[in-house]
Amino acid sequence: MRKRTKAVFIFVTFIVFIYAIFAVVETVHLSSKTVEGAFEKFINNDINTEGVQNEIGDKEFYQNGNYTFVPFVVDDNVSLVQFEKGIFGWKRIYYSHNRNEGLSYSTVVDELKGDILIHGVIPKEIVTQTKIIQVNGIDAEIILLNDISGIWILLDNKIQGNFGSIQIEFLDEFGNVIAEM
Repeated sequence: MRKRTKAVFIFVTFIVFIYAIFAVVETVHLSSKTVEGAFEKFINNDINTEGVQNEIGDKEFYQNGNYTFVPFVVDDNVSLVQFEKGIFGWKRIYYSHNRNEGLSYSTVVDELKGDILIHGVIPKEIVTQTKIIQVNGIDAEIILLNDISGIWILLDNKIQGNFGSIQIEFLDEFGNVIAEM
């Protein structure tokens, strides 16, 4: 009976070891050494499979800690892809695609890491006048892609404040509110 238990233990250990090797190989395959490489892989694989064959316009890279955000323009729409740096390189963890009109925002919460990501497109009607965007009184990062396209990002690493009711204000260079939601 003892030989049988030992054989089962060795077999189970071998299966777990093989599974771990395949998991590492898959993780390495999905990751890229640079964020630019991860973005190109995203554009060539993920975007094309969704039927978006249009030309990618302006793009910017914005890094915040282990995250890099890449807003980019496709036609008249603004998209945002988020990459995270891991042990094996950069991999995509979030993608959003929005029209460049009206006031709207998106929220993503990672409860394991304690991160909250709030972002939105700056409407093309006010993109050149907007100098500050405040979310519940906290300044968000503004990334302008061109004269008609921009995006704002707020990454809170501690899930602070009351994000159940979000107040967003678009301010001009003098601190006057030009739009709010």
